[in-house]
This record gives sequence, C-alpha cells and structure tokens, in this order.
Amino acid sequence: MAAKTDSGLKVAKVFYEANETLFSEGEPPTGIFLIEEGVVEVFRASGARVSTVARLGKGDVVGELALIEGIPHTRSVRAVTPVAALKVDPGQLDQSLAESPALIRMILKRVVRKLHRTNDVAFGHTKRPA
Repeated sequence: MAAKTDSGLKVAKVFYEANETLFSEGEPPTGIFLIEEGVVEVFRASGARVSTVARLGKGDVVGELALIEGIPHTRSVRAVTPVAALKVDPGQLDQSLAESPALIRMILKRVVRKLHRTNDVAFGHTKRPA
C-alpha cells in the first residue's frame, strides 16, 4: 500500500514478523523505515558473535544513514516483535533531495557523516567505502 505525505513524498506501509530481517550489514540500502508499531534490533554479527547496538520502536527511523550516504548498510536490523513501518524507497528520497536546495543536501550529508563517526566511537569502527 502506497501513500503520500504532506510533502508529496510517496511511502509504502510494510510489515515484518518477529525475527524477520529488514536489511543486513553489507547490503545496498533499500529504503528508510519509520517504525509505526513494534520493536527492531540493530546489531552487528562477527562470526557466531552477535552484538546488539540498539533497540528501536515507535517513531524511530532506520536505514537512513546508508541511504543518504549511498553506501551499504553498516549494521543489520531485524524485527524483535511484529513491526509495521512506513518505507521511503531510494528513488523517492533521491527525487525529494534533488528538489531541495543544494545547501540542505550538503548539510544533510555532513550531519550523516557526523552521525557515522559518533556511532563508530560508541559502537566500534565500521569499514565504509571511501
């Protein structure tokens, strides 16, 4: 089901069952997810070891950093409980950003880089393409 926001941005309502993966580390970005219901776990896997980075719920967003920076995901995300979310596809975000002033695009990209550095300090360095 697709809907439009007040800004004209198209979003799709998506659903995940408990233990279902929204996206995995190393995969290209597939969208930005705004969680409406349920809980997701952001984690890193190294061999058999899994480290939880965060648990997110209603009102939280995942997938935005990789999509905005145009890099593969640096963490994996799976549903802990059944999840309902609004998903913005990459093409929709690209179109919306293309229509935004260049200054806004530059600020957004710099904020995302800063968030990645903060995450690296808090949760350990992640290799990202240059």
